[in-house]
Amino acid sequence: MASIAFADIALRLQAALIGESVRMGQIPPIVAVLDFGVLRNFWAAHPNDAVSFGSFENRRDAVVQTGPCGPVLWMDPVSSDYRAVFGRFLKAHWGATTDLTHSGYDVDHLYNRARAKQYGYHLVRMFLVVGDINRDHGRSYEKQIGSAERNRFVKIMKLLDGMSELKALGLPPVKDGLLTAPHYIAAQQAATAYGIPVASTEQTLREMYRRAHPDD
Repeated sequence: MASIAFADIALRLQAALIGESVRMGQIPPIVAVLDFGVLRNFWAAHPNDAVSFGSFENRRDAVVQTGPCGPVLWMDPVSSDYRAVFGRFLKAHWGATTDLTHSGYDVDHLYNRARAKQYGYHLVRMFLVVGDINRDHGRSYEKQIGSAERNRFVKIMKLLDGMSELKALGLPPVKDGLLTAPHYIAAQQAATAYGIPVASTEQTLREMYRRAHPDD
């Protein structure tokens, strides 16, 4: 029963993520910011979306974003109890009736937690990801891209990249530079959501793989 309940919540979270990208003007959703002011100022420039913010459980390290696409939890990546906090957030805002134990889902930072701490991002979007998929991305892509881009320029915010979008949608990472049938379907959906050619979204996934595996 718990797995079914969380599978439903995961689908709703995915729909909210895609819906937010459309409302932002067909750009990927924000997944990490240097500080709360960056997030607040971005949405202040989109007054028609009526997005507001408040602390979660009066914590200084957890912020709830509410708006037309549903509530989002942002957390400081240094926080160690993020799984328990996100579980309570799902109960308070998404109707979960059980905790995440044995659910088959991981609580994930949609921008890699280690990289967020390294680059000084103080708020990262939290998400619900199938456990096996999350760990596959960690082994096959996130560790490698973190090493390849360890000296990258730090921007005030990070947008959801194509590989992380695959993870959020419950799909495995690109391996050996080869796209599979689910990747092509996801690329088509992304092209529609972002208003760009599908060939561009497919190429982006291949390029992300090559950045993470420059010696392949």
